[in-house]
Amino acid sequence: MADLADGLGSGGGLCRRLTVLALVVGFAAMGASVWLSAQAAKQTQRNYQASRTKSQEASSIKKRLDKLASDNSSLKKKNSHLAKGNQALKQANQDLPAASAAAGLNVWETEEKSGKLQLKIDNQTGQAVSDLLVLAVAANGRITLNSLPSYFPVGGVKPRYFYRKKVAIGGTEGSLAGAYAGSDMVCLFADASGVYWFKGNRGQIEKIGSQAHFKKLLRQISLNKLEESPLPVKKMKTEKKKMSKKKRARRKARRKLNRAKREPQPAVGTPL
Repeated sequence: MADLADGLGSGGGLCRRLTVLALVVGFAAMGASVWLSAQAAKQTQRNYQASRTKSQEASSIKKRLDKLASDNSSLKKKNSHLAKGNQALKQANQDLPAASAAAGLNVWETEEKSGKLQLKIDNQTGQAVSDLLVLAVAANGRITLNSLPSYFPVGGVKPRYFYRKKVAIGGTEGSLAGAYAGSDMVCLFADASGVYWFKGNRGQIEKIGSQAHFKKLLRQISLNKLEESPLPVKKMKTEKKKMSKKKRARRKARRKLNRAKREPQPAVGTPL
């Protein structure tokens, strides 16, 4: 019995030790689980921070790339404007001799007579010009090629004009019906090369271009069809053109008297 009791006592101690060991292992496993959870949370936080940093870096890179693209687009536009400006400057330099020659055509008013404005046209371009169109414009400022249609809107009053198909070198006179003294004069014409020009009321020269551009401008100012204006007839002096019958009779009598005076007369006292 004593041996049995000792065996049972020793068996109970073993159970207690096993229980304690199980508890220790359980606590250790729980601690390990907590530690692993904490490490996993830390790793998740690190991963989140890394992902956020990468996202911020990607966003920053994208912004820089977008800015570069915008700068490149702006630079392309500037280069395009510069190219157009250079082309326009090159074209202006090429047109300079012709524009200088075109500046030699001058038109001005001389007087207002019988409801018509008398014009003087002086062509010193060195060549005959064609399609000369002189317009009287009621304006207070500078009239340009672009602003001209605004003075003659479609459906409004048609412009008063003087038109000749050909104008030789030198002076020419003309008249413009319906215009009043003090009107601003502008003219359009083509040089010998067929290039059309506009001369404004301040003497500025602008290139119109081809005949198609000229006709388009005419449509814009309601002049679809041009009629050639007559040139004034030069009047002879009144003394030579009209002579009264009385004056002619007096001159005839005077000539007859002079002839009679020149004829020899018979001597006084000469026998017959």
